[in-house]
Amino acid sequence: MNDSETSPSVVFIGIGANIGPVRENFVRALRSIEKCAHVVTLSSLYESDPVGPQDQPRFTNAVVKVETELSPFELLDHLKAIEREIGRKKTKKWGPRVIDLDIIFYGDLVISTDSLVIPHPRAHERRFVLEPLLEIEPAAWHPAKKMAVKDICSGLGDSQGISKTDGPEALR
Repeated sequence: MNDSETSPSVVFIGIGANIGPVRENFVRALRSIEKCAHVVTLSSLYESDPVGPQDQPRFTNAVVKVETELSPFELLDHLKAIEREIGRKKTKKWGPRVIDLDIIFYGDLVISTDSLVIPHPRAHERRFVLEPLLEIEPAAWHPAKKMAVKDICSGLGDSQGISKTDGPEALR
């Protein structure tokens, strides 16, 4: 390998939605992600209580592991474009959404800018992110917390109303 060649980065992307045709929107998002990254594996689907306003449907969540040559900022641009294509509109914070795509981890990078924070700034607080992540990457490591994700997850308790609903084949 010469200096101009780089190996793809391993990235974990959280997918969530709670309105519209949720599973169809997950499939659309995955197909669009495949245009800019190689999908390595997808977690099962998990349902969870909403964070923030409770007067909305439960969320369906999953985590996808991808390999990409895109920079974190280029990937973010692609993910935001996918959200717009599927019909996401700006709403109230933590409100209902047709799709939500978040970069959870991008390799072992730690980035904090106005437009992008990696690792996702609240991933370590959310069982609906950590459980699907651990399903597909049991040895996952949080680069900012410098802790095993399984240890972070075990410290959260069971109060977040999360349950596995279907395996990843439900989106194929």
